[in-house]
Amino acid sequence: MTVNDEAGTETVRIDIGDKTVRIELPDETVRMDVGDRTVRLSAPNTAGAHRTDNSDTQVIRPPIPPQSRRTRRAPAGPARPDGTSAGPDTAASGPPIHTVVLPRISDDPLEELVDRMRPKLARAVDALQVAAALESDGFTDRGAKVEYGFADVFALAVEVYRRLGPPLEQTAAPDAPRTWRSGLRVLAHGPLYALPSAVFPAVLGVLGQRSVVLALTLASALGWLYAGTAAFGAYKLLGGNRPRAAARLLRFATVGAPFAGAACGFLVVAVTGGGWGLIVLAMCQLGYQLAGTVLVFYRREGVQALTMVPAVVFGCAYLLAGPALRTPALVTAAAGVTAAYVAALLLTRNRGDVAEASGLPLLRLQLPGLAGVTWYGLCSAALLLHAEAPYLLNRLDIAAAVAPLILAMGFVEWRAEGFRAAAVRITRLSHRPEDFQRAMRVLIARETLLCLAVPAGLGLVLIAGLALTGWLSAPGVVMIAAHVVLGGAYYSAFLLAGFERFGWLCWSMLAALAVHIGIGAALGAAPLLGRTAHPLTDTLLYLGSVVALQGLFLYGLSPFAGQVRHFR
Repeated sequence: MTVNDEAGTETVRIDIGDKTVRIELPDETVRMDVGDRTVRLSAPNTAGAHRTDNSDTQVIRPPIPPQSRRTRRAPAGPARPDGTSAGPDTAASGPPIHTVVLPRISDDPLEELVDRMRPKLARAVDALQVAAALESDGFTDRGAKVEYGFADVFALAVEVYRRLGPPLEQTAAPDAPRTWRSGLRVLAHGPLYALPSAVFPAVLGVLGQRSVVLALTLASALGWLYAGTAAFGAYKLLGGNRPRAAARLLRFATVGAPFAGAACGFLVVAVTGGGWGLIVLAMCQLGYQLAGTVLVFYRREGVQALTMVPAVVFGCAYLLAGPALRTPALVTAAAGVTAAYVAALLLTRNRGDVAEASGLPLLRLQLPGLAGVTWYGLCSAALLLHAEAPYLLNRLDIAAAVAPLILAMGFVEWRAEGFRAAAVRITRLSHRPEDFQRAMRVLIARETLLCLAVPAGLGLVLIAGLALTGWLSAPGVVMIAAHVVLGGAYYSAFLLAGFERFGWLCWSMLAALAVHIGIGAALGAAPLLGRTAHPLTDTLLYLGSVVALQGLFLYGLSPFAGQVRHFR
């Protein structure tokens, strides 16, 4: 910025590259508004002087193009009476470039702090390390409260640590291409969930229907939340560079699974009667779920499939040959569960460094997330099982409607796994916030439609099979449609869980449960309350409740999908 006196008129010239902007200054001060701050330009008292009010400002130096850095021939001035040319305007011959002072504008001071501290804390493993770095940088409790609104430096450090993300060593490239093997491994998760169901007919023939259904329902619900909580804690420890602590947590959870199953079996026996067979069944169910969790955690899905292949073969043969193959089916099932359980325990041995720091401080910081994922697992199990359980004994067409969703869950998980990489690519291609938000809406809509299309295709196959066997009915078709919608809903649920929005997930599922059961009770179509005379009304209500659930999930996802900072 320069000041030039031309014909007695005070002017200020701001040079940026080849462009020059002249501002004539009268006697009074000229105010220039930039953002929410004001820059004052006053007439200089002496030639070449200038003054600006630069309190609380940020210094910005305009880039100088390469061609402006070398001397250029200035244009000739106007012709003189003697025919000679006047020299170039001295002011136009390249006046000195001064600093242009603009106000500092920041949308999120905390995010600015995170970006500034990131080089120092790229390998931070807990909030205590962040707090130490902040204090060494001059932060005090008063500064944390006045500038950022936190009670003290440690509270500020917890939020900074959360926004930093996992340590650098554990952060993979977000746009790294996924191989076909990794994709196939994730796609197999759906069928792996369904493998034990091939043996259930043989189990029903031995233990009786009512008690087995109740034991499997309770054990599945308990295993759902138990395995989900253990996996969440293990992933947090692994992300905090605690592989040994993660393995120890999974080992203890796996060892405790049969005991949790035994407690569940004792409860069923106390309520409905029965023998030791129900207790063993519940123990096997919990043990297999935890073993599968560990095998998936360490990417050993192939081991899980191999251990259960004989049981699946004999279970299907039992359906064709009858009671003659009941014992081989049960024996191979027990052997498969035992093999998967032992393999899971062996995988948790010799992980990490013996001198690794304890993972308990990190787990204590994750207690809200652990509680959230536990409640999420409980609500998710209740949402599925409360609709299926009343029809397991006498309505095969309705009970089988969950099959397309289970088989498609691997695909849904695979698409959710690639969401972040796609979002990061969008941030690199977008030039304005509006472009980013529009592209994110298109991405979520496209992925949701894909997660609806795959279970829909599987549902059509199931409908054709039921029609060929004479089991097809209107309530069954409606229930299949409801589970197709749940495929899209679970895609949004996986994304919300990635943002740790467990509160919104739980309240949304509880609202869907309340709508289904409450309206069903008013209309006399609530199987859980003993009103089973109207299965079509009940399944239609369930379909409506899961459609509303999909809307709630998308609404809860919208704030995150429009913010670039979540995908840096």
